[in-house]
Amino acid sequence: MHAALPCSGAARTAVDKPRQNQLRNLVKNGGYALTRGDRMLAAHNLEQPLIPASTAKLVTALAALDSLGPEYRFRTEIYLDEDNNLYLKGYGDPFLVSEEVAGIGEELRTAGVVRINDIYIDDSAYALEAPLDGLDGSGNPYDVGPAALAVNFNSVNLRVAGKGRVESAEEQTPLLPLMVELGRTLPPGRHQFNVTANPAHPILLAGQLFRHSLQQAGIYGEGEIGRRRVPAGASLVLTHRCGRSLVELAQNLLEFSNNFIANQVFLAIGAEKFGYPATWSKGRRAMDEYLGRDPLLAKEIHLEEGSGLSRRNRVTVRAMLRVLELFGNYAGLLPEKHQCLLKSGTMIGVYAFAGYLPCPNGRDRLVIILNQARNRRDQVLAILRDIYDEAADGRP
Repeated sequence: MHAALPCSGAARTAVDKPRQNQLRNLVKNGGYALTRGDRMLAAHNLEQPLIPASTAKLVTALAALDSLGPEYRFRTEIYLDEDNNLYLKGYGDPFLVSEEVAGIGEELRTAGVVRINDIYIDDSAYALEAPLDGLDGSGNPYDVGPAALAVNFNSVNLRVAGKGRVESAEEQTPLLPLMVELGRTLPPGRHQFNVTANPAHPILLAGQLFRHSLQQAGIYGEGEIGRRRVPAGASLVLTHRCGRSLVELAQNLLEFSNNFIANQVFLAIGAEKFGYPATWSKGRRAMDEYLGRDPLLAKEIHLEEGSGLSRRNRVTVRAMLRVLELFGNYAGLLPEKHQCLLKSGTMIGVYAFAGYLPCPNGRDRLVIILNQARNRRDQVLAILRDIYDEAADGRP
């Protein structure tokens, strides 16, 4: 862990005058910081609250790994009633993908299940007060909102071939009736989009994928697919644990900046601490309590949600430096960019980097958060890298 550095709003660094002028021209509204060991090599506007965009995912990942533990696994409970109807109760597993669902079918067959009639989705483990702040409701996969139970990230990946023939674009995912229905109106080519615009479609997608996997496992039957709570008399026949641990999910959400995983994790922090159903208020309360363990983080970080989509999120450069200090043992989860380990953040008017510069005795820290019309993030990074490299060479 790096030693804490003295910080203030004004830079206490020895950046030469030409570079000061360059940085001043590039940074109209924002801040940056660069460390090497115990030295602050460059700093500006350390205490200004700024919109962090997806660099907020570092805070979410840190809080989750500390609060839930690296080996935490999301669960999905599976119940049967006396009429052989199946109930799938989700607790926010963000990685309930086709391969996992196929495995559940095999597990149920091994458990002695031979027939399934109706299939019902129980999403009562979530009781969200409002839609995700910052979600624009588009059909893009990155605009999928949180869900207690979602298969394949509530997205479909299909191909429309000649004469309007619809095919699955994923080897691991079968062609489902919903995919055929959605593909009928699409032009030829490959299409990937989320299905949440129609509230019935996520339920159908999950139910149809489970029905196919059950049949593949030799479990037959027919019936409706719908949304219903587990009845009192139903029996729990299986608790499925996510195939990926939390630390593996954290790597995925940081490498691919996955908003869906980030908010499933954010909500789990609150629900595991204060009880299900998961709510935004429980997630924020748990996050505030976690940040409250460090006076600096408590004062200078506020997250409305865990992905960085909300423009009400606020982080200072100084607080992000502290997050990176605490996150050091997990630095390898970050993707490599510009010869650094960096989490980027990009929204209209928000351009950010936060991460580490590899060095022999550990990883030195870098933060750039710009809240301005023009994206000068890469230029600022290049100047800071020059400053860093000169310090490594022993130059003043």
